[in-house]
Amino acid sequence: MSTPTEIKRQLAAFPAALQKLVAAELKAGNTIAELSHGFPAAPCGAYVKLAQPVGPRRRKSAGEITFFDRNGSDYAGEFTTAQRHFFVLEPARPPEPAPDMDALRAAREASQRAADEKLYRAQARDKKKRAQPYVPATPSPLPPRPEAAAKSIRPATAVDRFRESMVVTYERWHEGIGYDLALLKTATPDELLEIEELLLPRATDGWREVEALAAIDSPRARVALRQALKRGNHEVRTAVLRHAPRLVSDAERTAALVAALEGSDTYGGLTQALAQVEEFHPPAIVDALLRGVLTRTDGPPVHFAAMLMFIHGKAKSAFDWDRRPFFLEFNTDDGEKRRALFRDLCSKIGVDPAPYLATSD
Repeated sequence: MSTPTEIKRQLAAFPAALQKLVAAELKAGNTIAELSHGFPAAPCGAYVKLAQPVGPRRRKSAGEITFFDRNGSDYAGEFTTAQRHFFVLEPARPPEPAPDMDALRAAREASQRAADEKLYRAQARDKKKRAQPYVPATPSPLPPRPEAAAKSIRPATAVDRFRESMVVTYERWHEGIGYDLALLKTATPDELLEIEELLLPRATDGWREVEALAAIDSPRARVALRQALKRGNHEVRTAVLRHAPRLVSDAERTAALVAALEGSDTYGGLTQALAQVEEFHPPAIVDALLRGVLTRTDGPPVHFAAMLMFIHGKAKSAFDWDRRPFFLEFNTDDGEKRRALFRDLCSKIGVDPAPYLATSD
């Protein structure tokens, strides 16, 4: 955890509305559990995670602040501004016991057998009735009036509402809103099974499916997540690392992060990968960062250089704003300039640049 002086310095970069929110929470007795960079913040931003949920009066959108009740595995509430570079986060809610999906499935099968038996008996009675002499039926009642018919429409189930949350609108995409995980806690056993069936074939589609399957955490969901780790794209694989870390070995985590550093972009898993590299950086990952500083184009070298300075203890955070001008110089297509900057970086962190320069020729 950073020192109080360092926390105060970094908070000064936050928008005034978020600073005011944090100050109000600290005055009310809340504390700061973490101040860092990475998801959901952009690498050039930061987030504060509080130790307790925000007070009810402040837990809403107001003025410049937009509030989302994410209820994810990393954090619950999310407070941010239109720029979405800085965030105030609540701690994740305590996990609820995982449902026994095998027991739910057995109960559903027993219910289906009972329904089949009921139908069989009804068909047998109908057959017996048809064998009796014909008796004219009473006239059918008139159709219900429109307003009465509207009242008889089946209310939306948890499955209906969850399926609706799976429609990714522009707002949901832009704001990074996942599926409605709160429904998983209120769904009936049968509804939970139906939601699981919706998600299983889509396990490699994106991070939202991974997050939801990790929240269900059934035996079949775990198998699907393991397959997603092997077959998914960079975004999907880093989502598995984040939402289902206990299913992944250190070797698999290393391989997935190295692959993301080598081939993903900012909107395809790179930001999420860097957030994990901040805490997990064995030699293979450091090597991938060094190679990427020389070989990758556009924005990644900027963030790789920043991360290398942090990993080697030469920066206060994964994107130290005090050193931002130096990092931004790596966003260049001039090969000679990049190589000169790389030598300077290696000198600062105590790494021999020769092997990397030799392979980049």
